[in-house]
Amino acid sequence: MTTPVNVEALYTDPAYEPTLEEWNWLVHAAGAAYKSELSARTVFESELFGMNTYILMSMMEDYLRVPERIRTIRQHATPTELVRKALPIGNKRSFINLAATPLHYLTGRELFVDLGENTLSDGLEDQLEVLRFWREATIAIRTDNVLFNMDAEPQNSSHVIGGDLLAEIRSHLVPADDEVKAGIRKFGARLTAYAFLENCDARTAVCDTGPYQLEDGTFLALRETCTDGDGDFPWVDGIRETLPYHHFVIAHRLPATVKMDNNVWGTAWFTPSDYQADIIETRVFCTDGGTLRPLGADEVEEATKAIRKAHRALYQRLAETDAEERNLYATEMYAWKLKAWARLAGCYDEIDWAITPRIAESFQKFSDPDLALQLIGGVFVPQNRDGCFRPLGG
Repeated sequence: MTTPVNVEALYTDPAYEPTLEEWNWLVHAAGAAYKSELSARTVFESELFGMNTYILMSMMEDYLRVPERIRTIRQHATPTELVRKALPIGNKRSFINLAATPLHYLTGRELFVDLGENTLSDGLEDQLEVLRFWREATIAIRTDNVLFNMDAEPQNSSHVIGGDLLAEIRSHLVPADDEVKAGIRKFGARLTAYAFLENCDARTAVCDTGPYQLEDGTFLALRETCTDGDGDFPWVDGIRETLPYHHFVIAHRLPATVKMDNNVWGTAWFTPSDYQADIIETRVFCTDGGTLRPLGADEVEEATKAIRKAHRALYQRLAETDAEERNLYATEMYAWKLKAWARLAGCYDEIDWAITPRIAESFQKFSDPDLALQLIGGVFVPQNRDGCFRPLGG
């Protein structure tokens, strides 16, 4: 598609209203990057969760419910106001969840069309409502004047912190000797494993931003990992309370010999893959309460032990849960991306978070592996187009 004339305004001016042609240019760009990543890197498999099944259910749920939820949030605050109100890292309004909002929603649109329930011309105003929220929030949260990681400088990067916060993080880094690296590596592995399990083997609680280039040629990589500290996920009731902290940012300073690539939704790959051997400085920060607090080695060790116990308890609980109920948990997890935005806007209790009955009741239909794989493949890796999404407006 032809690049719009007003691409700078499209990327940086929240007051600018894109034309339908410009919206479709953005939809095509997102869909092409999404297809490329899903084709190359993602394998949908899990010991506990039928991932294709809950992906179908949750993204169709998004299509049904996200526009009304966004309208409720907007009655209280604009996306720009919400972004400026809070720390831009270490929370569930992270870049990965923001990027996933239109991707999942538009996937739901494709599914309803492929199932013959909608046409491509249906629902344009709802679709634009979602895209407007994503675009305005992305302009507010990013500091690099683009909407997509593939357009950033360097390419395939994302930047959400400004100079003052970058300086604050750097001031608390400690030299990465063998003992420090071993402790933080163990902590990071435990935390990531627990966050994936809590999020039903999805990556939505783990978000990477960077590389943040520094004047000496090194760069900073940030990994945000958030567990449920707000009571959003009922399947961790009684377990979340055993964790001393819930929201984290792990910062690493790395040499130029390491390469960091961030995909369209905010997951990083490093070259060499064992990049932790090259870490120069590092630190774990806790962001509970919306402030950035560096943790000492003893606090990191305490958190590591608590997360290990919580992981065991949650795995046992989920393993003993009926498969259909587990699938409902996973559907809820993916469909609740706006909860953190609603909490910040002060309208959490005004929104009905229950899964639409027809979606909750579709488990038997979509648990058919052949049907699920056919639908997933038709949307994520379509053979007749280079992106996941067809144009808005029919």
